Amino acid sequence: MAIFAILFGTRHTDATEHHEGLIHAVAFESLVKLLAFVVLGALVTRGMFDGLGELMGHAESQLELQRQLANQDFGQSFWAQTLLAMLAILCLPRQVHVAVVENIHPDDATQARWLFPLYLLAIAFFVVPLAAAGLLLFSESGVEPDTYVLALSMAPGQQWLTLLTFIGGFSAATGMVIVAAVAVSIMISNEIVIPALFRLRWFDTKARDYGRLVLRARRLTIVAVLAMAYGFYQLIGEFTSLASIGMLSFAAAAQFAPALIGGLYWKRGNRLGVIVGRTVGFAIWAYSLLMPAMINAGVLPQAWLAGGPLGLNWLSPTALFGLNMGDAFTHGVMLSLGVNLFCYIFVSQITSQRVVERI
Repeated sequence: MAIFAILFGTRHTDATEHHEGLIHAVAFESLVKLLAFVVLGALVTRGMFDGLGELMGHAESQLELQRQLANQDFGQSFWAQTLLAMLAILCLPRQVHVAVVENIHPDDATQARWLFPLYLLAIAFFVVPLAAAGLLLFSESGVEPDTYVLALSMAPGQQWLTLLTFIGGFSAATGMVIVAAVAVSIMISNEIVIPALFRLRWFDTKARDYGRLVLRARRLTIVAVLAMAYGFYQLIGEFTSLASIGMLSFAAAAQFAPALIGGLYWKRGNRLGVIVGRTVGFAIWAYSLLMPAMINAGVLPQAWLAGGPLGLNWLSPTALFGLNMGDAFTHGVMLSLGVNLFCYIFVSQITSQRVVERI
């Protein structure tokens, strides 16, 4: 994946460059995963059950799905996850890269306005039926919910269906990882590496191929980011689900939301407010969400989960400051985002804006 990202995403350093080959690859994998998901959904509902009616009937009687859907008895965690999903559309680097950096012409948005919702409807059509089928068939067999889709493809004994489903999932994962790696590498080279070299007075008046330096920085960043991601997964992947790791990263990316949305709609915000809010938000995220994952993986002492590093109950990561906002995940998400937003607004109000910020 690193080699693919380097070949398709770090060829030139032109500020107006668009990675059309990369976007075509992502578009193709989107069609592949849609095809695999729809084919699997159709075969499961028609081949393993007698249509959607029978499947949802079993789900209603055995799993009480209808009651949950009708009463919206989702719990606080559902709403926290929904909030993170909304913010992820704006804050994840790969989302920003595809929607903004790779946007060749404003007219593209006109087509995307109707095509993208149709795609979401198509790929979401079989989500509830497949989830119901997975719960009905595998809830007592120890199969992880993360692997329900692949397990369902293996259940009928059709090797071609299993292969198609695996290719669909692999295609979706690689497309996401590659675009994210390219986007982060561009951000790091533009915002960290090059400014740092300027401050270190590495640049001089001699003619040099600085473009090659930027490309080298981006390529090294891609390899480093993917290596760290793989190392993190090896560290905690055995002790948590893939979905939990995803929501953990969503909660981290959401810390950009107050400043990002505030910068669009609120003119009083300033740089100091952004820095303080984001720093405090990331600190609470690391303490209340990342730390429990590390504790469960055995990296940090188990005693910290109940009483915090100093044995004080109000320092517990899952009930920080003695507050109780539902389950541990919801508590961490709402507390980090809430304090982030408060600090952003409060510090911006009590400090003055610089001229460049007013402009």
